[in-house]
Amino acid sequence: MKDSKNIIIGCLAALLVATVAWSLISRQKGLAYVQSLEEQVETMREQEKLSAVDRRVSKQMEEIAYGQQAYSEERSREAIRQSEIAQAATLRSEAERKNALQAQAAAEVSAQEARESALMAENQRQIADGQRREAEYAKQVADTLNYISLGRTLGSQSYAVYQAGDKEIGTMLAYTSYLFTNDYHGDLYNPAVFQAVAQSAEGKQNWRVHMGTVSRVEFFPKLNRLLTVSTYGEIYVHDIHVTADAKIPSLTSKRLFANSQYCFRDAATVNSGKGYAISMTGHLVVVTPDHGTYQATVIPLENIEKPFNLQPMNDGKQLLIIAPKSIILLDVATDRVISTRRLDFTVISTGRRDYKPLLFDNKGRMHLISDPDHMTDEKVPVTGRVMAFASSKNVHMAVYGMSDGTIWLTDSHGKQHRLVGHRSQVTKMKMNGNLLYSSSMDGSLLFWKVGDSQIKPITLFETNSWLTDFNFDPKKDYIWTGEANGTLTEYLMSLSQLQERLRQRVKRNFTQQEWDYYVGRAIPYRKMIQEK
Repeated sequence: MKDSKNIIIGCLAALLVATVAWSLISRQKGLAYVQSLEEQVETMREQEKLSAVDRRVSKQMEEIAYGQQAYSEERSREAIRQSEIAQAATLRSEAERKNALQAQAAAEVSAQEARESALMAENQRQIADGQRREAEYAKQVADTLNYISLGRTLGSQSYAVYQAGDKEIGTMLAYTSYLFTNDYHGDLYNPAVFQAVAQSAEGKQNWRVHMGTVSRVEFFPKLNRLLTVSTYGEIYVHDIHVTADAKIPSLTSKRLFANSQYCFRDAATVNSGKGYAISMTGHLVVVTPDHGTYQATVIPLENIEKPFNLQPMNDGKQLLIIAPKSIILLDVATDRVISTRRLDFTVISTGRRDYKPLLFDNKGRMHLISDPDHMTDEKVPVTGRVMAFASSKNVHMAVYGMSDGTIWLTDSHGKQHRLVGHRSQVTKMKMNGNLLYSSSMDGSLLFWKVGDSQIKPITLFETNSWLTDFNFDPKKDYIWTGEANGTLTEYLMSLSQLQERLRQRVKRNFTQQEWDYYVGRAIPYRKMIQEK
């Protein structure tokens, strides 16, 4: 019983403790709940405050928005007004732009017209300048031609006056002719001018040396020394001396050989200083230098009849001796015959082409010899008997001198030109570039400029005897000729030396009266020499 009571008391105590605990816990929870509510109330109060602030802010923002809307509407209205103003301005600007474009177009048209007018004016100016220059050039050309023509006229006058015996006036006219022709770039080789200058300069000298016809005039290599032979069996060596003051050559001649039974037809010299003369009798005479003089040695030739020509071969180391029906090759070092060849044609004349002997026969054929065993055979391109030949590799021309005096020129295009000047057989021709020299049995030595469109001869001089041979001195300032009467003639060819010699011979100027008479009043007076 007592135990039950204790249990009940324990249960009640436990219940009481539980109740108290629950109360405490409930009270604690209530307090926490109240505190939570208070916190929520406080939070709500804060939120209310924030809401009030937000409302006030929203109100303010609304008011600001209404203000901005009003401002925006005002700005919009202002923008529309400005747009209307801008549009009006744009319209005005577009109108002004169109006006400006029209003005610019008009200005460009005006500028183009101005440029065209300026260009037309410039063209007119250029045309006027061109016409003025053409007129000035035409006047210069006319003046040049007039003065060149005057130079030739004065040359003709000089030649005639000099021949008539008035050498002083003739010389003055010749020098005036030279000055006008030279100053106006005329042709100083024109026959009227050149003949007058050469005559008055007295560039011709002659010496009667041989008794027979001079058949060959040959210079020794690198020496101012001549070897000449004649048909009367004579061999001469001549030393040429030039005085220092007047530069006029003089001649010292020495006869090395004379035998009238011989008939020398040709001569040659070689680099060793030896000379050779060939006689129609079949004898070769060798002229050998010996302590300042020369010795003549006769070599009889076999198997050859009537030799008449000598041609160097193999750079002068050999000598080809030519007869109508045979040829002989000679070694000039030993003077011994190397070979002999009979020909199946008849040689009538010889020449040289491409530095080789060229033989012309009586059938219109020509034969170029490389060596006695090798020769070509071709047809002569002209009709008739060729008696002389010359060619120039530089200008690709060849000339054929005929028995009737005609000269045929074949140019680089193969075209033939007939040169008329000689009256009888051409005896020799030489070419120096475009310059051709020819001699003839008519006694004339002619000079041709074969590069001209019209090829006309200049008569260097004429004699009363056959002109059988000629040759240039080493400097090509002089031509030496041989004639049938045995005369040797030296002729000055250098224009510079002729002019200088002519100038020295002019001793005074024309008087005004002489100038008016010979030259003409319309030509301004000119002094030829400056008086000291």
